Amino acid sequence: MKSTSAVRVIVRVPHAWCGASPAAIVEVAEAAEELGFWGVSVQDHILQHSAVVSCGSRHAGGDDRTVFEALQTLAFLAGNTRRVKLISAVIVLAYRHPIMLAKETAALDRLSGGRLVLGVGIGALPQRLTDGAQRLTPHADIARREFDALRVRAHRGRQANEYLEALNALWTQEQATYHGRYVSFDDLDLYPKPLQRPRPPIWVGGRSDEALRRAVLLGDGWFPSQATAAGIADGRRRMATIAAETGRDVQFEQGVNVFATVAGDSAQAELLMIDALEHRFPDREALLAATIAGSPSRFVERLHEYVEAGVTAFDLKLLPLGVTETLEQMRMIAEEVTPRLKVEAA
Repeated sequence: MKSTSAVRVIVRVPHAWCGASPAAIVEVAEAAEELGFWGVSVQDHILQHSAVVSCGSRHAGGDDRTVFEALQTLAFLAGNTRRVKLISAVIVLAYRHPIMLAKETAALDRLSGGRLVLGVGIGALPQRLTDGAQRLTPHADIARREFDALRVRAHRGRQANEYLEALNALWTQEQATYHGRYVSFDDLDLYPKPLQRPRPPIWVGGRSDEALRRAVLLGDGWFPSQATAAGIADGRRRMATIAAETGRDVQFEQGVNVFATVAGDSAQAELLMIDALEHRFPDREALLAATIAGSPSRFVERLHEYVEAGVTAFDLKLLPLGVTETLEQMRMIAEEVTPRLKVEAA
């Protein structure tokens, strides 16, 4: 299982929490294109609140419950950018029927000139309050309310596998037929097909054994959230075993979406990260292991730790929230971080 070699740097656009607005989304995406970032990303939620990460008192005029819908946001960005890749990080498969998802994503790939990267996952577990490193109570609460509202039931992993197989059929077959437990259809001539052939890249989120198997067998990359470098290395060893057992040998993207802060000195960056996310971790050591915070030099060191573990794509969720702060950090990354990496631009 080989990884792509160049590092790809992605930035999360401000489409969630109090700083979210159409103008902010476009401003950050245009800056990403100007500064040479490889892509821009969005999360996928129906609901949101400040317990995940708060804007705090500096942006009291906004509302932490705001979250613009993921695919509509990417479509909006398709018309406001020309080069950057458009990444979903990650679409919750159970929230959308695969026929409609295939139609929406094929159109988005066409309208954007073949720039879609479809990150997918099964969503947070309503009953999981910790992953051993961070507190997930806010995520569990959001997942429970979203699942209840959309009538999402158990066996989301098996459902996700079928949905991905169905998507592939709808994207690639002239007249698509698929029969499974959770989705079934015959002779659907869904057009237009995606511009990217045979399909847009699929990056699979999650860290369970089932998610890793899904990534190897049905995806083109693994895309976990808030994983440590050690966790990435361990996951890749497990995936290599799956790949060897199944004969799957492909160029494989290794992504990670991670909260990040870069500032003039490391102490300042770490304090900003602690202020934003300390409530989610049992201690500061765990927080700083699962995030990337530091001066430009320290930021490069941390990125290299992940690169050595196999990471080729960084989806940076920059903190503190706010367009001004995000743009300042993007410029610092473009001027003082990426020149010290082997980076692939858009």
